[in-house]
Amino acid sequence: MSKTSKSINVEIKDSTDQNGNQISDLLIGRKRIGTITKVNDDKFQAVNTHQESYHVKTFDEGVQLLIKDFHLHH
Repeated sequence: MSKTSKSINVEIKDSTDQNGNQISDLLIGRKRIGTITKVNDDKFQAVNTHQESYHVKTFDEGVQLLIKDFHLHH
């Protein structure tokens, strides 16, 4: 028996914090799975819901990391 592939809709909501830094919230449905913040030109910081922080090189890498982390814990 094979499993069928399910598509997942990931929503990205951009906002700014008090210091003017851009923060992107990642949502699956109504559940927030993490945030991505731009540290400098070539580094981003991804933070999951367990407050674990990861440094990544691209925004897309941060999105993939947070999705993998979300599925690992579910």
